[in-house]
Amino acid sequence: MIEGTDGSEARPRHTSPSVATPPARWSLRTRLALFTALTIAVVIGATTYVQSRVVERTLEAELVDAARLTALAVADDLELRSGPYNADEMRAAIQEFIDAMPELGSISVITIEAGKPALFASTSSSERTDALEIGQRAITRRSLVWGEQSGSVRILAVPLVHDARTFGAVAVTVSFDALYRLRNSGRVIAAWSTVISVAALFVLVELLVRYFIHRPIGAILATVRDVSGGILSARVPAIRDDELGAVADGLNHMLTDLESLHTGLQQRVGQATQELRMRNRELLEMYQEMFALREELGRAQQLAAVGETTSAVAHQIGTPLNLVSGYIQLLMEEQGPASPVTRRLRVAEEQIGKVTAIVQDLLARSRRRLVRERIAPRQLLSRLCTLVQPAMGSARVDLVFEPAEVPDIDADAAQLELALLNLVSNALDAMPQGGQLTIRLGRDNGRVTMAVADTGTGMVPELVERAFEPWVTSKPPGRGTGLGLSIARTVIVEHGGHMTLTSAPGCGTTVLVDLPAAAPETKEATVHA
Repeated sequence: MIEGTDGSEARPRHTSPSVATPPARWSLRTRLALFTALTIAVVIGATTYVQSRVVERTLEAELVDAARLTALAVADDLELRSGPYNADEMRAAIQEFIDAMPELGSISVITIEAGKPALFASTSSSERTDALEIGQRAITRRSLVWGEQSGSVRILAVPLVHDARTFGAVAVTVSFDALYRLRNSGRVIAAWSTVISVAALFVLVELLVRYFIHRPIGAILATVRDVSGGILSARVPAIRDDELGAVADGLNHMLTDLESLHTGLQQRVGQATQELRMRNRELLEMYQEMFALREELGRAQQLAAVGETTSAVAHQIGTPLNLVSGYIQLLMEEQGPASPVTRRLRVAEEQIGKVTAIVQDLLARSRRRLVRERIAPRQLLSRLCTLVQPAMGSARVDLVFEPAEVPDIDADAAQLELALLNLVSNALDAMPQGGQLTIRLGRDNGRVTMAVADTGTGMVPELVERAFEPWVTSKPPGRGTGLGLSIARTVIVEHGGHMTLTSAPGCGTTVLVDLPAAAPETKEATVHA
């Protein structure tokens, strides 16, 4: 997640939809500030607490040690005195120790009377029962005895020994009230010092972090937002020669590479788009040419049907007309030129001549006119493969083109292309479940050969023998006219070539076209009927 210096999140330009909206999070600046404040507070608080505890323990130990030394000093002083002991003198003596050590609470001299401890002298006006008990224990044990701390008071007792006889004990009361008051005051001062130190350090760290971290990160984030908004020319300004400066330089290098890549991609996309448009235009032109060829093929089949019908009709009409014309000429010879019958027979002969001229004109119109020109067979077949490629894909047929270096031919490109398109259409019809269509170009003894081979259903031998006859087809009714091979063979024959067909049931069909090569001196197109 990318976050802004003001705590707001810099959202990406494109976000994928999610089921639930993620909860808002603290910014890096807020988290860093809180972490810094917490760290400073913990460090200063812990340091202050440890220092206060050390000072407290030290003062307490020094106070206890002072009480022990004072008790021992008082005991030594009293043991060196010679009796009898006077209570007032002894009180004055121990008062001197209290004046020298005001930290101590009180000093008491305890003796044993009738088996029970009794207070002989004390610097305190009140008698403490626990002091008497501790003094008795010290007399009994003949050693220094510490009593349990009661509140802020602790008592120790040292036995008094004279001539190897224990005659009493010195009890010193240690009061920790002053120490506790000092501790409480120190804690209050430490707390306020901690708060003031934390605030001061937090402000100082915040200023330093803002200058050294937040401002560079803010500049980087602003650049990232600009790039996310589509401004690839955005760059991070020069920051410093440190880690963040290295990050900024790396980001700038990445953005430069990204901009170069984006520019290159745009150029490539533009080129690819232009190429695609040109390709689409070429495909559209090929489709239009394909449609035109199919329409021309349909018209050619219609003309072929009309021509075949016209030829049959002309043959059927021509024979009777010739017989009628012969009989009219015999009758005219028998009647003589001056006979009225001869004149009538001459009129009939003229009408027969007109009918014959009409039939001959029909025959002439049904014939195709070839416009020959010098063409390259390889280019012709390549263009044919390009035209039929879309139909191959929809029919699940693999097209294989095997070109070769062959000489040019003199041919009518449109008529020859229509003839070859007829062969390809027949091959596709023979492969309803898909297969492979091979168009092969070659040469044989100075002639150019073109083969169209399929892996379709094939033809029975009886049908192969009559394949080039008009109206003969292996297709079901309504699927073909039986004129395709006939038209193709007629076109090939008119070009001076010949066509052969080999086929077997289940083995496919191969149609071989053989055309003469163009003469070297043939340069201009000629028109032949």
